[in-house]
Amino acid sequence: MEGRFPEPPPPEALATETDGRAWRRARAPLDEMLLYDHSDSPFCLKARICLQVKGVPFRRVTVTLGRQAELRRLSPLGKVPVLVHGEDVVADSSRIARHLEALHPEPGLIPSGREARAYTLLLEEWSDEALYFVVGAFKWLNPENRTAALANTVTEVTRGPLRPLVGHWLARRMRRRYAAWGYDATALGELTSRMRENLGVLAALVEGKPYLLGRAPTLADVAVFAQLDWMRRYAEGRLLDEVPDVGEWLARLAALPPVAAALSS
Repeated sequence: MEGRFPEPPPPEALATETDGRAWRRARAPLDEMLLYDHSDSPFCLKARICLQVKGVPFRRVTVTLGRQAELRRLSPLGKVPVLVHGEDVVADSSRIARHLEALHPEPGLIPSGREARAYTLLLEEWSDEALYFVVGAFKWLNPENRTAALANTVTEVTRGPLRPLVGHWLARRMRRRYAAWGYDATALGELTSRMRENLGVLAALVEGKPYLLGRAPTLADVAVFAQLDWMRRYAEGRLLDEVPDVGEWLARLAALPPVAAALSS
């Protein structure tokens, strides 16, 4: 059965470490988890919401340039989020969600019923793949988003005189990656149409009910919310204004204490 979102843990359990200077793995309490993340990552937000829902004490460790080697020792792919709990290292937001569900079954984020579980995981996959690709393209390919994209990413990764160099390198790298897939700024119209279609599908799914599966939020809600909240940081966030049912659903989720805590942490 789907569980209700609990009240968030007390603030002292959610101490945020952004520079990691005091961190030593051996000194972390056994019941405290470390989350390697970035603020402008929808997958990191997804992981933070799951942690808040489960009421698990954790600390955020922002992955700066100086922490890249440390991250790769934990996860060879060098991607965030990565959750460290004692000797356990869990990379990838979907694996983190399942890890937390196994450790803390209540309140549940993944329904136990066969059909509801399948529907939840299908929507999570749609969000993590289809929505992420389009929002990422908006971020890196739309000239209107260039300043915000660099500010949201580079400011957290490095400081001082390196920022312009890192920003130029990162923007070029991401544009080349999308170019290899056949997308550049000329594809923004097509991508916008695709997002409108996706938002129309989402509106149909939430019509007449508070959450995607009905009365209680699940991992499906968390995953889709994380991607669309990310889009709000960029010019294409205005597309959400065209779909009132989706806007109301987003506001409903944002008002839940665990989600609000994850957004503000």
